[in-house]
Parts: sequence; C-alpha cells; structure tokens
Amino acid sequence: MKTSAKAGITTNSMKDCTMNKDQLQGRVEQAKGQIKETAGKAVGNDRLRAEGQLDKAGGKIQAGVGDAKEKVKNAVDKL
Repeated sequence: MKTSAKAGITTNSMKDCTMNKDQLQGRVEQAKGQIKETAGKAVGNDRLRAEGQLDKAGGKIQAGVGDAKEKVKNAVDKL
C-alpha cells in the first residue's frame, strides 16, 4: 500500500473512491433534479418542481443499479 504524502490517502482507499458510469450518471441526475425541484419551488412552477422530483427518482434508481454492479464486481474480485 502506498501513501500519498500530500493527501495522506492510501492507493487502496483511492480505488474505493471510483464510480462506475451508472453511479456517476445517477448522482448527476439526482443533483440536476434537486436543482430543478428547488427552482420550481422558488418560482412557483409546479411542473418544474415535478420534473425535478422525477429526475431525482430516476437518478436514485440509476445510482442504485450502479452500486449493485459495483458490489458484484467487488465480490468477484475477492474470489
């Protein structure tokens, strides 16, 4: 295990910080949805608020799929 002198992070913990495509896209969709929902609330636009809620839900599902893929990959790597 190597340690970075700057950050004090081991390379193994750096590997744990990587995200697969589904995890990343899902979390981006969640963030976009949160922004839309907040903007919709701020301006009183129910349609925009509802779109934001849908985007957040879809992003949560996609991130969950990515998380599951990552768990399977980690389990296979340990074999």
